[in-house]
Amino acid sequence: MIRFTNISYCYPDTADRRVLDGINLSIHDGEYVLICGRSGSGKSTLGYLFNGLIPHFLGGELQGSVHVNGADTREVTIADLLRKVGLVFQNADAQLFSSTVENEIAFGLESLGLTARKIGGQIHSVAETLGIGDLLHRSPMSLSGGEKRIVAIASVLCLDPPLLLLDEPFAHLDWQAARRLRDTLSKLHWKGKTVVVIEQRVRSLIEDVSRCVLVEQGKILYDGTPDEAHSVLHSQHLLPRYQQKNKTERPMGEPILSVENLTCEQEGREILNGISFEVRRGESLAIVGRNGSGKTTLIKHLNGLRRPGSGSVKLMGRDVFKMSSAERASRAGMCFQNPNDQFFKNRVREELLVGARVRGPDAQAAVEEISALFELEDLLERSPYKLSEGQKKRVAFASIAAMRPEILVIDEPTVGQDGRFLETISRLVRSLQEHGQTTIIVTHDLEFAHATTERWIVLHEGKVVGDGSPEKLYHDQELIRMGAIEEVHHAISP
Repeated sequence: MIRFTNISYCYPDTADRRVLDGINLSIHDGEYVLICGRSGSGKSTLGYLFNGLIPHFLGGELQGSVHVNGADTREVTIADLLRKVGLVFQNADAQLFSSTVENEIAFGLESLGLTARKIGGQIHSVAETLGIGDLLHRSPMSLSGGEKRIVAIASVLCLDPPLLLLDEPFAHLDWQAARRLRDTLSKLHWKGKTVVVIEQRVRSLIEDVSRCVLVEQGKILYDGTPDEAHSVLHSQHLLPRYQQKNKTERPMGEPILSVENLTCEQEGREILNGISFEVRRGESLAIVGRNGSGKTTLIKHLNGLRRPGSGSVKLMGRDVFKMSSAERASRAGMCFQNPNDQFFKNRVREELLVGARVRGPDAQAAVEEISALFELEDLLERSPYKLSEGQKKRVAFASIAAMRPEILVIDEPTVGQDGRFLETISRLVRSLQEHGQTTIIVTHDLEFAHATTERWIVLHEGKVVGDGSPEKLYHDQELIRMGAIEEVHHAISP
């Protein structure tokens, strides 16, 4: 079905840097292929070749040939490939534009000229399969990151293309949505559909696929069976190995953040209901819970990005909504879920300098320090908008960390990151805590949260249903029963 022959590629204006270098790859009808590799290794770029985005849309310099069902993609249009290759982008926001979820799913079906009756049947079938029936009449822009991801997948899945290509489909998904998607992809594979998944979260997925392709610095490092791939994935740190946590209890500092009886409504829906908790200086806290449970909405109140319907948020004893915007940002620095919403400079170096200048006079030295810490040295002169999604996330995180705020708030730091950098983030957060930094992390990755933080707050349907140590909460059968946290079937490390 797909054949790549001697593929090398450079993006426009980067002729000195090959993103892909000498790729030879064939994917046959009915295969279920996992493509994995480090952040920035060229995985997404490889995906853009499948449906002609390269060379027809993204331009650049392409050497070699790509054939889809025998046709050279240089000689056909993207529209010609629409029925053959269904692509779900890495950034779900780049794919959603309609007023409702139902309209979003219907758009592709309408472009194929299907009848209204058939379109309605397809929409409700895929909505039931993916568990999003209750979202059909909502605006995609009002959804959580995980809900947007599922809607983007639904809009492509309903077209029933012979080849389904998904780029980081499990990013932002909670454990229930991820399990449902895994089941759906496996069933499609059993029915004979060709499925290609580009993914960082490989631990569970590798059990489902028939083949694993590992990309490193634009080259294929491994192409073979999933069973034999395990040793390579471990050696490349694509399966994270977290350090043991220090069991010694440290005394916490004074209360630095107080949330009391916080409520919030949106579009007539109750998002948060009576949220109360306190955070002390030097704590590392994870806010965990299902997609749509209110996690991102909650943290937007912590530095005044949203105002509550009722209740209060106090930062260092002061009402956060009585502080200036600059003071709130410097005291509670937030790394957004979508890093594209955070950038406003043309180069990574300039983006880091903004935060470093808030910290003190020696901003250039601070940039060198933070870029080394986040492994960004080779990206400093590049545009943050043209990086991989994983690299963007690291730049966004680094730009906020450079400010050294009183509280560092990070929304979904694991998205798009390979296992090696997950280990780095975990070590970094724990190092910051040892130096008195207060850190709040929103994540679906309970293994990362367990390795990195000392306390969890569990949100479910807008309410706090758990507050305590991860060792206690991830065994809590009541929380597991209600679906507030994942039932762990493997030993969480450390």
